Amino acid sequence: MTLIVDVLNRVARRCKVSAPSSWIAATSQTAVEIRDDFLRETIDDLQKRVDWPQPVSAQTTIAGDGSEDYDLPTDFLRFSQGITGVYETTRTRRWGVPVHSDGAWTQLKNLGNAGTERYFRLKGYPENYQISFYPNPATGASITVSYMSSNWMASAAGTAGKMFTADDDVLLFERRPVELGTIWRWRQDKGLDYEAEKREYDLWIATQANRMRGINTLHMAGGYEPGHPMRVPVPDFIPSS
Repeated sequence: MTLIVDVLNRVARRCKVSAPSSWIAATSQTAVEIRDDFLRETIDDLQKRVDWPQPVSAQTTIAGDGSEDYDLPTDFLRFSQGITGVYETTRTRRWGVPVHSDGAWTQLKNLGNAGTERYFRLKGYPENYQISFYPNPATGASITVSYMSSNWMASAAGTAGKMFTADDDVLLFERRPVELGTIWRWRQDKGLDYEAEKREYDLWIATQANRMRGINTLHMAGGYEPGHPMRVPVPDFIPSS
């Protein structure tokens, strides 16, 4: 468990500036820049570039009711990367197919769908996102959405959130990349050499991204297997014996 204030104190030492007595109440320009600008820019970057494990990432289940649009959780930031972001939780193991433009979505609905694909798109704005499906999920259909949460900290009681408000708030990310990202952004802003910290920061991100994509995953039959279990073909209907 890493306190956010401990991260900020380490950043201050590495940047050769004095840490305030309270980071929450600090009003000096240096403290505000580190706390509200460079730390948050680093968190935003980490959230965009890597699918971090829970509790930074999360899942929600959409229960079909025959309609097209469904609300997503208020902490939804983006879909998980790759083909695992949206999938039907049925024996068909069907991936959702993303559609990224309104024009393509309109054309798809006008042409109709003669195949078995389930298409989806994102619409809305932060804290009010929706996911749309085509064809519309029938009543009883279940679709899992894996996503990156906008939450990056937790209170001492364990409640996740996205606002640093207390000295005992906990960081949900690994400590080291957050420190490195904050340091190199501060040093760059001040016209100082920042390349060493940025290289180490980018290496942390690349290493974590490779791990989360399943590279070097042990395969018990021998060797390494980067594949996904849902690639194993399963018929839509399995008769009872």
